Amino acid sequence: MIAEYGWTGRVMAWLRVVAALIVVNLLFVAGTLVGLVVLGLAPAALAATACLTRLRDGEGDTGLVREFAAVYRAGFWRANLIGLPFGIVAVLLVADTAVLPVLDGVAAAALAGFTWVAGAVAALVFACALTVAVRYDETAGAVLRYAAVLLFTSPMMSVVMLVSLGAVGAALALLPMLVPLAGFAVLLFVAGWFVDHRLAALDPDHPRAGDRRREPVPVAGASVTR
Repeated sequence: MIAEYGWTGRVMAWLRVVAALIVVNLLFVAGTLVGLVVLGLAPAALAATACLTRLRDGEGDTGLVREFAAVYRAGFWRANLIGLPFGIVAVLLVADTAVLPVLDGVAAAALAGFTWVAGAVAALVFACALTVAVRYDETAGAVLRYAAVLLFTSPMMSVVMLVSLGAVGAALALLPMLVPLAGFAVLLFVAGWFVDHRLAALDPDHPRAGDRRREPVPVAGASVTR
C-alpha cells in the first residue's frame, strides 16, 4: 500500500474503511437473501466476519467480494451448524415474546427479563463463535464450546462488548437508514474486534498476538490450533 501522511492521508484511510464496511454490509445482505434468510444468515455472517478480520489485520480492502464468496461457499454448512443453536434460541425468544401479552404483570416481567438476558447471551456467544470460526479451522461443535467458554471466562470482554454493541444498536435505531448501508457490518466489526483482541491475548500463535503476555487458553473439549 502507498504510505499516506498528514490529515489527508488519515481522511483517505477512514474513507476506505467506510467504503469497505459498506461493501461488506451489502455482501452480507445479499448472502443472507441468497440463502433465503434461514440458511443464508449464518454463512453470510461468517463470510462478512472473515472480510472484516482481514481489514483489522491490515491486509487491505481489495478482493473483499472474492473473499466473501469463497468463505460463503466453503463454510456454508459449517456456518449453519454453528448457527443452528442460535436459530433455535431465536425461535424460542419470539415465542416468549408472543406469550407476554397474555400473562399478568409479574409473570410478564419475569419472562421479559429472561428473554432479554437469554437473547443478549446468545448474541454474544454467536459473535464469539464467528470470530473463532474464522481464526481456527475447527468443527462446529468445537467452535461453539470454545466460544461459550471464552465468553464466560472473559467477563470484562463480555461486559464491554455488550455495552458497545448496545450503544451501536441505539445509534442505528436513531438512524435506521444506516442499517441497510453499513449497520450489520459495523456490529460485526465491533464484536469481532473485542473477541479477536481477547484471542490475541490468549493464543501465542494468533496473527496479532505481538509480544503481549500470554494467559492460559480456556479450552473446553476444543482443540484450538493454527
